[in-house]
Parts: sequence; C-alpha cells; structure tokens
Amino acid sequence: MRHPFSITELTKLNKAILHADYDDGFVAFFNGVEVFRSSNLMDEDDTVPYDATTNIDHEAQLYTGLIPEAFVMDSIDIAQLLSVGENILAIQVHNVGETSSDMSSNFFFTFGITDESTFYDIPPEWFQPPVTFNESNLPILIIDTFGEEIPDDPRIPAHMGIIDNSSGINHINDPFTDYDGAITIELRGNSSQGQPKKPYRFETVDASGENNNVSLLGMPEENDWVLYAPWSDKTLIRNVLTYQLSNEMGWYASRTRHCELYLNGDYKGIYVLMEKIKRDQNRVDISKLDPDGVEGGDLTGGYILKFDWIWTGDNLGWFESNEGSLYNYHYPKPDEIASEQTDYIQQYINNFENMMMSNAYNEPQGYPFWLNVDSFIDYIMLQELSKNVDAYRLSTYIYKDKHSIDHRLYAGPLWDINHGFGNCDYGYTWLTNNWLLGYQATDDPIAFWWHKLWNDDGFEAAFSERYTELRSTTLSLNHIYSIIDSVANYLGPAIDRNFTRWPTLGTYVWPNYYVFDTYEEEIEYLKSWTADRLQWMDQEMLEVSDVSIFPKEYHLYDAYPNPFNPVTTLWYELPENTMVTITIYDMLGKKVKTLINETQDAGYQSIIWDATNNDGIPVSAGIYLYQIQAAEYSGTKKMVLLK
Repeated sequence: MRHPFSITELTKLNKAILHADYDDGFVAFFNGVEVFRSSNLMDEDDTVPYDATTNIDHEAQLYTGLIPEAFVMDSIDIAQLLSVGENILAIQVHNVGETSSDMSSNFFFTFGITDESTFYDIPPEWFQPPVTFNESNLPILIIDTFGEEIPDDPRIPAHMGIIDNSSGINHINDPFTDYDGAITIELRGNSSQGQPKKPYRFETVDASGENNNVSLLGMPEENDWVLYAPWSDKTLIRNVLTYQLSNEMGWYASRTRHCELYLNGDYKGIYVLMEKIKRDQNRVDISKLDPDGVEGGDLTGGYILKFDWIWTGDNLGWFESNEGSLYNYHYPKPDEIASEQTDYIQQYINNFENMMMSNAYNEPQGYPFWLNVDSFIDYIMLQELSKNVDAYRLSTYIYKDKHSIDHRLYAGPLWDINHGFGNCDYGYTWLTNNWLLGYQATDDPIAFWWHKLWNDDGFEAAFSERYTELRSTTLSLNHIYSIIDSVANYLGPAIDRNFTRWPTLGTYVWPNYYVFDTYEEEIEYLKSWTADRLQWMDQEMLEVSDVSIFPKEYHLYDAYPNPFNPVTTLWYELPENTMVTITIYDMLGKKVKTLINETQDAGYQSIIWDATNNDGIPVSAGIYLYQIQAAEYSGTKKMVLLK
C-alpha cells in the first residue's frame, strides 16, 4: 500500500504522528526508508519479508471505539526523512498466520504545524493532539531509545532520566534528580504486548553496558525493573493495592511507584515502576545458587519456580512432574541452571507431590512439614480476595531456600492482579461469591495439590483463624478504602492526562466485565466489589464466636504518604464507639485545623487532610503534628508537607 503526499513548507512541521490501526502487523516506510514496525515483527531481520507472519496477533482498535497506536516523529526525524515536494508513505501489512481469517489496515499521518497555516485535511474526530503539561506531582520518566523501536527481545540500549524533585512538584524540563544514565530495555508480558499502551522491562547499566545496581525512586538498589502499563485496569490501582496488602501481611511483593512516562518525546501516560521478581536480599530473599553449586548443601537452594504458559516470555525452560504438573524455572534462569540443579529440584517436587498424593499428606510429616503453611494461607487469601482469574495457573510463584536455612516451599510473591477485583468477564470471576479453588475457572490446568491443600480441614481452620485476625487490621474495609483513596488522590491531575492519551473510559477493554464512563465510577466499583467480596468471605470464614473483627485497642498509624503533597491520609483504630477529635498543629503548637470532632463507630478509620487550614486556605510547607483524642486515649505523630 503506497500513498503519495506533498509538503510545501517543511520548516513549519515540528512533529508528526503516524496512527496505525492494524490486524495483525505492519512495517511503515517514508520515501523507501523503514521508520516504524509493529512490535510483533521485531524478531525479523533488518528487512521484513513480504510474506512474514507476526509472532502474536494484534487487534485493530477503531472498530472497538479505541484510538489507534501512535508512532511519533520529531522535527529532526521530519527533516531527515521527508522533503519539500512529493513524498511516499508505504505500508507493508502482515498477518499472524496463513490461515488467519482477517487482516486489516488503516493508517493516518498527522503533522504538528508551528503557526496557523493549514496545509492538509482536518484530522479525524478521534484525533488527540500530543499531551503536554507544565507540572506533575508524580515522578517523570524520560526514555530515549535513539530512534530505535523497542523489541520483545533482545533489550536495546537507551537513556533514562527521572525527575523526582524533593518539593514533590516536577516539570518536564527540570534536571534529572533521581537517575540519569544508561539502560537496556525490551517489551515484556504475554497478552499485554498486544495492547497499545506497551509494558516494558529494563535494566540499569553502566557506560560499558554491565549491570549497575541503583536505587530508583527510593526503592532498594537493583538493576532489574518493570514498567507496568495499566490498561484493562482503569483504576490504575489493582496491582499496587494487592502488593501493598501482601507486604503489610509480612510477605514480599514488588514495591511500586506510580510515574508518568515520556518515550522518545511521546507522552505515554501513567505507568507503575515496579521491582522485577528475582532472587535478591531485598526481593525474594533466598540463597544465591551459582552454576557450580552442584553438590552438598549448595545444591539445595535457592530456587524460584513459576506456574505459567511454557511457551512465552521468560518461561522457555520447564519440566513436567510425575503427576503431570508443569513448572517453569525462574531462578536460576532456564539458560543458566545446571543439569544437577534441574535434577535436584525436579526430584524435590516429585517427592513433595508423592507426599501430597499419599493418605498421610495432612499428618505432621505431610504438608505441614513440607510447606511454610503461613505463606500459602496468606497467598491464597489475597488471590481469593481479588478472585484473580490467573491465580494458581499463571504468574504464580513458589520458592525454596537452601536446606540448611529452610527446607520448606513458600508461596509467592504475588504478581499480576490487574484482572482481579471484578475486572474480568470470564471464569465467573466477576461474581463476589464462591472460591476460585472450588471450581475450574478456565481450561488451564492447576497443579492438583492446590485443591487438596485447600480442602484439608486443618488448612481451612488455620485459614479461618488468620482471616479473622486480618479482618480487623490489614483486610478491614476502611483500611483497603484508605489505600485506594490515597493512591487515587495522589494520582490527581495525571489521571486526566492518562485518559486523554488513552481514552479507554466508557469503552470495553478486554476483559472488562463492567464498563464505566468516569474514573470516579471505576474507583467506586472497585470499592463496592471488594466490600461485597469481603462480606461473602466473612460469612464463610469468620470465627465470630472466638474473635472480634474490631480492633482490641486504640492506635494511631503513620500518615501515608509522608512526606506528602498535596494530600495525605491519617489512619487509626477504635476498639469501641466513641467521641473522636483529630487536630492538626504546626510546630509552634498553633492549631491549624480540626479534621474530626464527632462520635465514630468502632473499627479501622481514616481521614484525608488536604493541607488546608480551618478557613480552607492552603498552608505552607513544613512539619506538622496530628493528634487524636478518643476516650482516654491520646496519640500524636509528625508529617511533612512538601511544596
């Protein structure tokens, strides 16, 4: 497909966008030079054969009401690739396979013009000009791949700068304050690679390309990172919420930081910078297993295994147990694990599964000896709370340390909960009743021992006891609401920018069960679904005769976030219905604002402070005290307002 077009004044063109609406792949050329290709053709050589097929399918977007994928050219690209007079845009379209039933292509080329000149037709109604903004309270990530498209594999060199000012206010032209250096970057994910908003994995490297452990946005030093691209989860929160709950329950899950991403000058919206799951003292804290650790105690750990599809992503190394369960090697990596190590971990798993198949599986030398039962209880609890359709079969990790440290299997870390909390239209996972481990949600097999563990009376009793304990603290509805509200308030104006760039509100995005027109409705649905799910779980699991779901004592928690700008959330516990007063003071002891002065019900409570005084006037940056007075209890803590 070739389309000629003419340019009369090249110097007036400062930006151009090629919108590509295609099924399944494409290569775009200007004047015979390749400029863009779809990510599912990145495995091909420098020249893509006309009859090449894509490595994954890609659906067109316009017919579903979404905006096509955008590819941006800056003024330098325009000057190098285009010329005054006639130019040719050529598109080479590809299908996912010779037997595929559909193939389509619609392409739109739009210029940014430096003045009021009108050279061409008006852009389509759905067209959105590039998003620009003056400031953000989120960190800003700026990545430059030096004109190269990011492939699935291998990672390519790039530069990344992070703006995260101590004031909490960031501008796109500010100096890089958190990181300014080299990275290597690639696409990540399975089905998520087909979405217009791409997810990425990158490594921080030094000038010679070697791994460079650094701290990003306050997270512990490492070199492996993920840029998660919230797409079907229009709250932008589900993963962040669940990982925080896991960490509060005492089990590592990836630390997260929301940010705004610019990639090669193109605003990509809100992303979540996250830690990649790997063995590390600040991540999955198990022993290092070197390739020469092939005998004695060294051979026994650590290992990380994963349940997932065996043909995609990092999962190109796996084994099948004697009982037919499929396990992927995650650590050591499939291309690094020694044959003695594969023999050991396979035999370990076979021995474990033999025990689970035996009549003595629930005796003291059965699963209580083989598993860290507490980790499995909490892991299953969060999977069941979210009713995550992928649980136990995809993105599911287990690990073990060296035998001399701990011989048991652990569950976790949690990963990929974006289709949880009612955000899925298959497997009956939108319903708030029933246990995932009580039925087969999809055709993907689940290792038999998950069900057997779940159906054991002793495990159920321990699960019920732990659930009852957590319902008055970490899993209290007020606490979960406070996390959701805190994150939504923190995202602030960036929410509108994200949905201007990706106008998915009011539009079905696979696998949404409900489609809402506004972000506020998305948040309300997340809250109401969670409340209904907890109510059903309460009926199934609460030991109401033995343990109260209310707090046992008064407690004032640390504000979150802290430092903050412009809002923070104060959390506290009330063991009984009582009169509550919460007051903000400056460091001179002068009263700034009374947040609450009323009788409140027992439970886990929270209140948001928007950094204003009693007259509604914003206060200046500095250190503030917040004090709670409830019955005979009084507590005071500090918080820092940044501007």
